[in-house]
Amino acid sequence: MKYVLTGATGGLGSHVFKHLLQLVPASDIVVSLHNPDGAPPDIASSGVEIRRGDFADPASLDAAFRGADRLLIVSYPSIAHELRVRHHVAAIDAAKRCGVAHVYYTSLAFGTGSVAAVMQAHLDTEAYLRQSGLTHTVLREGIYSESYPLYLGFFDPAEGADEVRVPHGDGGIAWVCREDLGEGTARIMVQGGFANETLLLSGARTLTLRDLTEKISARVRRAVTLRVVSEDEYVQHNRGKHGPRGGEEFLRAWATTFKGLVRGELDVVDPLLQKVLGRELKPFEETLEEMLASQAGVVEQYAK
Repeated sequence: MKYVLTGATGGLGSHVFKHLLQLVPASDIVVSLHNPDGAPPDIASSGVEIRRGDFADPASLDAAFRGADRLLIVSYPSIAHELRVRHHVAAIDAAKRCGVAHVYYTSLAFGTGSVAAVMQAHLDTEAYLRQSGLTHTVLREGIYSESYPLYLGFFDPAEGADEVRVPHGDGGIAWVCREDLGEGTARIMVQGGFANETLLLSGARTLTLRDLTEKISARVRRAVTLRVVSEDEYVQHNRGKHGPRGGEEFLRAWATTFKGLVRGELDVVDPLLQKVLGRELKPFEETLEEMLASQAGVVEQYAK
C-alpha cells in the first residue's frame, strides 16, 4: 500500500504525516513537496520518499502521484477562489491520470449550501471530485481551535484590546485541534472504507464567540467583550492593519464567514472523530491556554 501526501509541511498536513508514520512503515509513504530541497528535518530524516509535486505545475504531479494507492490532497492554503480551485483540479486530474485508487480531500466544516466565501472553493472541488469518477472521501475538517483569532475579530492579547468586533452575528463552532484532526485523517486513510462518502470531523462540543471572550477574559484577567457591528464598520476597523487582514477584498470575503455562523453552519457536532481516535478530543480550553502564551503569526498564517 502506497500513501502519497500533499501539504505535509502545513498546519494540518504535518500532523497527518506524523501520525501516518506511526501507523505504517516509512517505505509506504511518499511526500509530495513543491520544493523537496526545503523538506523540514522531520520529513527529510524519516525515511519516506520525497518527490517534487507542485499544484501550479500539473506535469510535476504525475510523477509525484505515480503508484499511489491512497492520495491525500490537502486543500491549498488560501481563500482566493479561482486559484484554489485551479490547484485542486490539477491535483484531481493528475490523480485520475495516474490511476490512484482512492483520493482523500480535506474540505471544511461549513457544509453544503454554505454562504461563507471560504467554503465555496471547497464545494466546487467536492463537486469536481465526485464527477471525476475517482473513488474518494471528502473530509470536512472541523474549524481549527488554533485559528480562533481569525474568527474572533483578529484578537491579539498583545494589542491590549478589550473589545472584539465581528460583523453580522455570532454562532456556535465545534472547535477541534489540528493534532486530533491530523491523527483522525491518518487513521481513516489507513483503515480504509468510506468510499465516495463525505465525512465531518468536528469537535465534541460547540462554543460561541461570546463564550470565547468570556474564557479569554478569565485568562488575561481583564474584561474582553464581543460587539456585533455592521460589515462596513468591521472593514473600516481592520482596513490597513498589518498582514493580509488589512485588505478590503479579504475583509469583505471573510465577513461572509459570520453569516455562516448565524445560520448555524458550524454549530454541528459529529461523533465520528472521537470514534476513529478511540479517545476524547483535546478540549478547546487547552489550546486556548497554549495560544495565549504564544500567538505570533496566527492571523498571517490563515488570513491569505
